[in-house]
Amino acid sequence: MFQFRKGSPPCPRRQHGADATRLSHRFVRWSRRFRVAQTLAVGLLAFGATSAAAPTDSRSAALGAPELIAIARHDNRGLQAACRAIDVARAKLLQAGLRANPRFDLSARSDFLFGNEGEYATSIGISQQFPVSGRLLREKDVARVDIAMAEAEVQEAERRLANEITVAFDRLIVIGKQIHSRNALIAVEEKLARTTRNRFKAAEVSELDVNSVQLELQRLLQERSVLQSQQQALVVSLNTLLGRPPSSALDVDTSVPQPELLPGLQQLQQKAVESRPDLHGAMLAGDRAEAEMLLAKASHWEDWTVGLELSQDKQVITGAPAQGVNRAIGVTVSIPLPLHNKGQGLIAAAQASGDQASARIAALRQDILGEVAGAHGEVVRLQASLAQYAQRQFPLSARSVLLAQQGYSQGLIPVSDVVQAQRQQSEVDTAYLTTLDQYLQALARLHLAVGDDIPATKTNEGFTTCER
Repeated sequence: MFQFRKGSPPCPRRQHGADATRLSHRFVRWSRRFRVAQTLAVGLLAFGATSAAAPTDSRSAALGAPELIAIARHDNRGLQAACRAIDVARAKLLQAGLRANPRFDLSARSDFLFGNEGEYATSIGISQQFPVSGRLLREKDVARVDIAMAEAEVQEAERRLANEITVAFDRLIVIGKQIHSRNALIAVEEKLARTTRNRFKAAEVSELDVNSVQLELQRLLQERSVLQSQQQALVVSLNTLLGRPPSSALDVDTSVPQPELLPGLQQLQQKAVESRPDLHGAMLAGDRAEAEMLLAKASHWEDWTVGLELSQDKQVITGAPAQGVNRAIGVTVSIPLPLHNKGQGLIAAAQASGDQASARIAALRQDILGEVAGAHGEVVRLQASLAQYAQRQFPLSARSVLLAQQGYSQGLIPVSDVVQAQRQQSEVDTAYLTTLDQYLQALARLHLAVGDDIPATKTNEGFTTCER
C-alpha cells in the first residue's frame, strides 16, 4: 500500500520561490499510499490561500482516514450484515458430508379379520444408506469453497466501504480548505470595505466604490454559507458510514503527510491483480464449478442401502399338526442402478459454470488493468496541472492583489481594480480547488482499482476479520 510520513509544509505565501520548486518535485515523487491525497491537498492548497497563516498542528484526538476506516469496519451495519454470509456458509459446511439417518422398519400381518386361525407374521429391521463414491467428501469441498467466496465478498464490501470513507474524507478536507480560502478573502474584503467607507467619508471615493466592495463581500459570504452546508452534509454522510448517529461531532485530522516514491504502473497493475477480492471471488467461482463437477460425478452412483431384519411368523395348515413359530434373520442390500439418471445435467451445468467463471476472470482481469492504467494516467495529468498552479498562477495572482491593494491605498487606482484583482485570485483558488478535488477523486479511483487496505482473511484458522 502507499506509505507516507507526516510533516508540515512551509507557507508558500512567504517563500514561494524555492518552496514552489521543492513542491513541484514532490508532485513527481508521490506516495506509495493513498493518503498522499491529503499531502498534496494541503501542501498545494497553501499556495492558494490568501492569508499567510501557519499550518495547523495535528491533534491527537482528531481522526484520520485509517482510523475512520477501522471504526467503520467494526460498526458499519451493512458490513455486519455482509459478515453474516460467512456464518451461513459455515453452517452449510457443518451440514455437508453428514450421512443420512438410519431407518427403523416395523411390519406385522394377522388373519384375525378373516379365518382367525392364529396366523401372523411380524418383523423389525434397521437400514442405513452408505455412499460408495466419495459424495460426502465432495459436498464438503463445495461448502469450503462457499466459505472462501463469502469471505471474498466481505473483503470486497470492506474495500468499497473504505473507498467511500476516503472519498468523503478527502472531500471534507477540500471543502474545509475552500472555507478557509473564503474566510481569508472575506477578511481582506472586510478590511477593504472599512478603508473604502473611510475614504468615502473623506470624499475621496464615490458611493459606487463602497457598493462594489459590499457586493463582493456578500458574494463571498454566500459562497461560504453554501460550503458550510456541504461540509455538514459530508459529516452526516461520514457518520452514517461509520455506523454513528448522523448528528455526532466528527473531529477530522487534516495534518499533512509527506509523500514518497510511487510504484510504477506495471507494479500497481500486478498488485491489483493479486489483491483485488472481486477477482479472487471470480477465481473461487471457478474452483466451485470444479468442485461441483466432482460432486456431480460422485453422485453418478447413488447411496447403497444395507438393512438388517429380524422376523417371526406362524402358519396354520388345515389338516396338519399345529405349526411352531418360525424366526429368521435377514440382510438386504439395495443398489440403485445408474441406467437413466447419470447426473448428465449436473455435469453439464458444472462445465458451463466453469466456462463462465473462466470468461469472467479474463474479462475482470482486463478491466482491472484498464482501471489502474486510466486512474494512474489521470492522476499524473492532474498532478502536472496542480504543479502549474503552484509555480505560476498562485504567485502571479498574489502579486496582482498586493499591487492592487497598494495602488488603491495610495490613490493610484480605483477600487474596481482591487475588486477585480481579488476576484481573479478567488477564481484561481476556485479553479485550483476544483482541480484538487478531481485529483483526489482520481486517487480514490486508483486506490480502489489497486485494492489497497484489504484485510487479511485467516481462512486456515477458520475465522475472518468479521470476528472482533
